[in-house]
Amino acid sequence: MGICYQGKTLKETVDEREQLFAKTGHAYGLEKLDLVEEDPATFMKFQMRLVAACINARETAKLISANPMSMVQGELLFMLANPEGDVISASYGLAGHIQCMPFIIKSIADLGFEEDPEINEGDIFHCNDPMYGPPHNADNYTWLPIYYDEELVGWTVGLNHIVDVGGIQPGGLGTISTSVFTDGFTVPPTKTGANFKQHKWWDLHWKRRTRTEMFNVLDDKMRSAGIVVLHDRIKEIIDEFGIDYYRRGLREIIERERRVLVNRIKSLAVPGKYNYLHFDWVGYKGNLGRLWPASNRNWMLHKPAELNIRTDGTLLTDLEGLASEGEFHCNAYEPAVRMLTSLGMWPMFAYTETINSSLLYMTDWNIPPGSMFNPQNPWAGTVMGLGLVAGYIFIFTNTLSYAYFARGYLEETFPQDASGIGYGISGVLGDGLQWAGGDMGLLTCVAEGATPYHDGFPAAVCSPNPASDMGELEVTEFLMPTQVNIGRKLIQDYCGHGKFRGGQGIGVLQMVNQPGQFLQIATFGDTHGLGACATGRSGGYPTSNNVVMYVHGTNMRALLAEGKPYPTDFVEVQEWIKEGTLTAESVEIYNGSTPTVQMQDGDLYVTCAGSRGGWGDVLERRFDLIEEDLEYGWISPECAKTVYGAVTNGNGKIDTKASDALREQMRNRRKERSVDAKEWWKQERQVVLDKNWHEDARNMFADASKYEKFRKQFHGMWQVPEDYTL
Repeated sequence: MGICYQGKTLKETVDEREQLFAKTGHAYGLEKLDLVEEDPATFMKFQMRLVAACINARETAKLISANPMSMVQGELLFMLANPEGDVISASYGLAGHIQCMPFIIKSIADLGFEEDPEINEGDIFHCNDPMYGPPHNADNYTWLPIYYDEELVGWTVGLNHIVDVGGIQPGGLGTISTSVFTDGFTVPPTKTGANFKQHKWWDLHWKRRTRTEMFNVLDDKMRSAGIVVLHDRIKEIIDEFGIDYYRRGLREIIERERRVLVNRIKSLAVPGKYNYLHFDWVGYKGNLGRLWPASNRNWMLHKPAELNIRTDGTLLTDLEGLASEGEFHCNAYEPAVRMLTSLGMWPMFAYTETINSSLLYMTDWNIPPGSMFNPQNPWAGTVMGLGLVAGYIFIFTNTLSYAYFARGYLEETFPQDASGIGYGISGVLGDGLQWAGGDMGLLTCVAEGATPYHDGFPAAVCSPNPASDMGELEVTEFLMPTQVNIGRKLIQDYCGHGKFRGGQGIGVLQMVNQPGQFLQIATFGDTHGLGACATGRSGGYPTSNNVVMYVHGTNMRALLAEGKPYPTDFVEVQEWIKEGTLTAESVEIYNGSTPTVQMQDGDLYVTCAGSRGGWGDVLERRFDLIEEDLEYGWISPECAKTVYGAVTNGNGKIDTKASDALREQMRNRRKERSVDAKEWWKQERQVVLDKNWHEDARNMFADASKYEKFRKQFHGMWQVPEDYTL
């Protein structure tokens, strides 16, 4: 006898779920929604009770945590899953994780957990290993079975992003790791507790294997408390509605939502194939060769996608052409891809208070085996794979915006670009205390991209992570006592310009204060110096690159002692160094992820991120909008003139006659500098024939050429000889 309904085993139940959908095209084979049709009011009451239970668990449990990413930045989630692993309801938080739970439950079913180590009432399980469903090891899942009359009727799940994973670099998103052996603390599905309590030995692992033992132990207790609270509330709901209604209701929720999502796509989008391209770069050459020879190289990562919007309202995303797996930190598995990219779907068509696994039933993926997001090496490094997946969030915000725009919708568009900065930090204070921390405030909250009818909001928009928060500086300084924030503001001119411009990015400047014996910082970023997806929309400018500066050996202590002002953003740092007001022994500047850098007292850590792209030709921007930008300080008079062709008269007003003349000159200059498309093609074709690229670009093309689809497109575009190879 199995533990599921009608004596079925967990594996039989999971397999039946897949078979029914493959056979009927409906979740669980439900062609009719009897409960919904018979009494929709009661059904909605039932569904919202489940949602409220998840929210209650989240708001109760998070008070146990001391982790700012859980407390204020929204990096946690509590969920109810049915026995098969489909998430039926969830709290506020990082909603993408809903997509992972079916993979995790399928993993333990296939591994035979029902027999060994057994799944009993009150058992607690944990996993953060991407091979089994979680997206990366910084995201930790804790779950508990729900039994009713000795039948497994569901799972309560808690998940959050921890501060540090114990990898080579501090924090949870390292940008140096060649395999799972250097990723840090990675745990396959494991029974870690019984009788609704975690075992004591489990705490010892957190204390021994991670730098932030206090935060991680408290986070584990937070997740455990939340799933127990949710467990008890769900059993009360079953008593209220009855077990038969509960079983049927969970399945109808999934199928009902699947139909809603499909109909939204059919109503809003023009069917067809929409292409997207994103690049990333990994620079290991000269850094890792002595220890890991296979990693002593650089990678230019080719990340294409083709979104197929089918006439039946379902979506197929084809990643053929994706860069190969490698001995780097960038690999990921299908659950990670589905998890993070769903953040591009929620705002476009999956918006609902009752978010659940229904998205899995109307989205298909082709992720080629051997590619970086479908590695065949079981020891592939995945610590930062989720960061590389992040660029693919915007397949959906961008291509669906075009698909809606093509049908005449304006307000439904929501184009965005990959942008953001986060960092991990660790050190040893003067008294010998070892500590670690990190911040993701400029990943969870960034600016909004421009749309075809309005400017993007500045960096107060928490997208793509729903229900998150940038966080209070006081909380960050409590976590990281050596980092004194002396600047945090929107940066003038730092945005994607256009007829409608993207929102301003935000800059942060910290001074290192009394670091003690040792301090190191490792930065991870989204744009990686390659301009996100490398384009604005309809002629708009792309997002600005990230800026990361490590300024060493400054005279900050002297400036403060004399009561003089100090710089507050990266623009001022550069200007003051040029003027000599700020002195520095050395300055390191990056446009994205960085190696681990040692810092001393008085050094400056400077970042700027979060701007988004524009929409439309800059020379078509209305003068009244430019005047408003000048009034609020979003752009400078120089930017207004050189970018937008708008001449100011000294009081913030536009001289329309002079501006019209300047714009005409700028349009003529464009024509003079333009190259006939045929001539451009001939010039570029010769580069292709000569293979006259940088080594990293040549390697990228050679890698992509293993795909037939890429070869056909590449050879067709450049009309190369049949024997042309890379």
